[in-house]
Order: sequence, then C-alpha cells, then structure tokens
Amino acid sequence: MNSYPASPVVLGSILAAACLVAACGGSSSSPSSTQSAPSSFAAGNLVVARSVYNSSLVVNGALPYNGNETTPAVSTVTAVSPGTFPNVFTNDANDADFGVTTDMYLDQWTPTGTSASQSLNVTATAAAASVPENFTVSFASQSGMGLNVSQDGKSLVFMGYNSPINQLDVSNSNTPDVVDPTNPDFQTATYRTVAQLNFSTGALSFTHTDAYSGDDARSATLANGMFYMVGAAGNSGSSPNPTYGEYDILSMDTGLQSIAPGSTCAYTQVIGTFYSGNSSTYAPAATGTCAMGVITDALSATTYAKKTSMGGNQFGFSLANLTGQTFDKSSKDDNFRGMFVDAKGTMYVSKDSGSNGVDTVYQVGSTGALANGATLAQNTAISIVPGFPTSTMTAGDTETSFPNPWTLATGVGFPSSMWVPSNNTNLMFVADEGDYGDSGTVAYAPNGSGGLWVYLNQAGTWSPIAHLTAGLNLGVAYTVTDAVGTYGTVGAIYTTTPEGLRHVTGRINSDGSYTLYATTSTIGNSTSTAFDAGADSNQLVKITVNVSGSTVTTNGFSVMETAPFGQVLRGVAVVPSGS
Repeated sequence: MNSYPASPVVLGSILAAACLVAACGGSSSSPSSTQSAPSSFAAGNLVVARSVYNSSLVVNGALPYNGNETTPAVSTVTAVSPGTFPNVFTNDANDADFGVTTDMYLDQWTPTGTSASQSLNVTATAAAASVPENFTVSFASQSGMGLNVSQDGKSLVFMGYNSPINQLDVSNSNTPDVVDPTNPDFQTATYRTVAQLNFSTGALSFTHTDAYSGDDARSATLANGMFYMVGAAGNSGSSPNPTYGEYDILSMDTGLQSIAPGSTCAYTQVIGTFYSGNSSTYAPAATGTCAMGVITDALSATTYAKKTSMGGNQFGFSLANLTGQTFDKSSKDDNFRGMFVDAKGTMYVSKDSGSNGVDTVYQVGSTGALANGATLAQNTAISIVPGFPTSTMTAGDTETSFPNPWTLATGVGFPSSMWVPSNNTNLMFVADEGDYGDSGTVAYAPNGSGGLWVYLNQAGTWSPIAHLTAGLNLGVAYTVTDAVGTYGTVGAIYTTTPEGLRHVTGRINSDGSYTLYATTSTIGNSTSTAFDAGADSNQLVKITVNVSGSTVTTNGFSVMETAPFGQVLRGVAVVPSGS
C-alpha cells in the first residue's frame, strides 16, 4: 500500500491563484471578462464544469495501449496523423482507451446571465498552491466531471486524476495499489482523486483514492462526513486470465465506493450487498486498517476466463436479483454513472452504458438512509427504483433492439444523471444520454430515448409523466468553428449532432416552476466515423417546467452556450442559498 503523504491538500482561498480563461493563456473562450475570479461562489449561481484541450499538444508515436502490466508493448499502437485537435480523437479506433488529461474549469452563471461571468481554473489553482497538487480531468471522457453539492449545502464535490496535463490514457490506467493484470492500458498508475470546494471560503482540498482501477472516475458527493463515489467497472479481461484473487480485488474496486475526506489510506470501501457465483464470502477490512476487504474464496489461486459467469463476485446489484436471470460478470452490473442525494437523505445512482446489467435508476438503501447524520453501511442494498426499467442489456443490443420511436410508456432508456427538487421529493428529473452514446446513429437520435424524463412517485412506484425533447434539436447538426485558428487553421469547422442529455441540475422558482440546466450528449461528428463523440463541443441548455399533479407543461429547451472549438461541457450544479 502506497499512502499518499499529502492527502488532503488544502489550497485555501482561490482568490490569488484563480484566473479567467482568457487571462490564463491558451485558447480564448467565454467569458472574456478580465476581472479576478471570486474567493467564494455566489448563492443561486449555476456552476458548469468545462475542460479545454491544450492547443499546443501534438500526439504522435507509440500510444500506451495494447499491452499490460507485465508486457507493456505486445504490439505497438501508433497514433494517427496529424496528432492535433480534432483529428487526434480518431485514435479511438486503434486505442479504445484513448484520452488526454486536461485542465478543469468551473464557470459561474448568474441566474439571469446570458454568458458565464466568472471562471476558475481548478487545475492551475491546484498547481499554484503552496503544496502543489496535480489535478486534471480526462478529455474526452463523456461521463466525467459530474458535480454534486454536498448534503449540507456547503461545498461542491467532483472527481479527477492525480496527474499532470497532456498525459495519455490516464482515465484507463490502473491505480497505484490495485492492479488489473488484463488492462491493455499500461500508462503510469494514477490515483482517482476526490476534490472538494468550499463555497464560502473558496478552499480546495483533495483526497486520493485507489478506486476504479482500469477505468474512469465519474462523480462524487459528500454526506455526513463521508465521500461517496461512482465510476466505471474496469477492464478485468481474460488475457492473461486473472486469478480469482485478482478478480476479487477488482470486484471491490468499482460500483459505489466510500472514503473519509482526507484519508491517508487510498483504499476505498465498496458499498452494496455481496453476491457470489461460487459461494464465496466477504468480510470488510477491520476498522483502522489500511486494506481492502477480504473475499474468502477457495478458488483464489486458479485462473478462469472472464466471459464465464461461474467465478464472478458482485457488490450492490446483480442480475441474479431478477427473476430468470443468472449471475453476471464481476463488477459489470454496477457500472454506475450518476448519483444524487435528495433532501430526505435518499441516495440514487444510475447506469446507462455497457453490455451487462440494467440501464436504469437505483436506490441505495432505504428512503432517507442518509438522514439524521447516518452513513451507509458496507452491505447496504442497491436496488432498482420501483417503476424504472428492469430490462437487461446484452452484448448484441443494437438500435433495432429498442423501440423506434421510443414511447413514454417504455420509460427512460439510458439514464445518465438525476435531479430531485427539495420541495417535492416525489418528482425526479432524469437526463437520458440517448442510444449507447457514441455508438448510435444520427438518424435514430430524434426517435430514441435521449432528452429529459420527468418521473412521479405515487404510492411508492415511480412513473414517467413526460419525455421532454422540444428545442434540443436531436438529430439536427450544428457547426463548431475555430474562428481565430487556436487549433491551427482559422475558420476550421466540424459538425456534430445532439443526441440527448448527460448531466442535469435545477432550481426552484418563486412561482413553483422548475428551471432545469443540462449538458448535451452528441453523435455523428463530421471529422470521421472514428471520432470520439466525447470530444465534441457539446451544449449547455435550459428548460423551465411546470408540474401540476401528473401534468407537465413547458415551452421547450433553449441553448445557453455551445462549447467553443476544442472544449467540452460536463457537470452542472446550482450553489444553494445559505452556503
């Protein structure tokens, strides 16, 4: 175990180190104001996570892919040429893990603003601290940079990587203390880091974790003195076949995880009921120790092929919970993406991708499980929220497997994130990314499930009462232009197309209506069919919704901002009053 000696790193006031995009060098973008960033985040402001690709970076030569921990270069994968943006993101075709670490910004929008008024470069602020901290995000991870307000309303919580900028494939690297021997990405092992920003003081702190080895960190929140995180399920492949023991450790490293802020032990605690396909038993690590839990497994010394179900273990949710379903591959059922804790203290998580499990919304523990200062026990059950879809995913699913057109009765298809208003915890707004993210087609987008779903809880069962897409222009291409030639050519353009929504938040208006803010998912970039849709300049949109009983009325979405050429928009949150 490699303890990280500087965890957490507290950066104090962000006033001196923070800067606006235009004032920090690099590409110009909204906002263009030259005033200093604030030392606090104003109540009522919308916060949007943004990342900017480094225009000076040229990627060429061998990529850190197609090897493993013991054989770093089975056969060299060579980067595409030219290795500049945007063509560099056609590397997705020959390096499935391709990504680049970049700066993370937090933009503030006032409630009536028509553009962002303030911007904090979190990466630069961390690097300029008295104790410098590497904190970056992965361009173009589609589900990263989720933003959550802490349960007490005092801080913003999000995740990134303990890495410098311009590093390749970090989001799929192993973590320092949890090694997946089948991971084809042999980049330097890197911590997944939880960042916390205090709204009042502007202080930033970072806690390093070993969670999500081999895959990306997505979202985190703080409730009653504990961080809770969701992320992807790792590789856990079959070449070379891992031992049961290795696979057991990886099973404990994904799904819903927890860690105490400032922990000097980077191991996290998996949350969820333990399920086994081979009669294994599980015991959490002893209190006060720096270790992962222990799975008692008589087969731990043997190897097996991942694609069989006999050896896997799961925490949280397993297909074996559903009638007629058998035990699934380890960890893959718990490939969670979004998370939200409502005003009653109920935690929800979502899954919207992968060829295993159920793409739906889940509840963690009982209603109000995090109320009154409570924390989640290791064996807290994770179950599909009553009324949400229970259909399983399979590796052969294609667009023809789904309704066309999608119907309201079918319900949400690919739920990426959720928002529950504090004045009515029986309402849930769910962002749907659309059909398989970047593996769908433009023609299907207007007919799919992408958009904003409104769910109503009646007598314990949730029902979809609206599927809102008007104004999103799903399937209609828009053009993004490098107007000043930041990335090499003045007037360079590409087109991309909205497919759905990834991240969502909202505010309660004085008249009882709700204004929802979301960032879009995209599909069909004109640069190349191999282009990673996560690198598209997506959009920030808003919609005002009135809900009366089960009746939903709205004038539709409007676009607040299209990310500039070479930039992406991700998580959204509203700074609460009294923060």
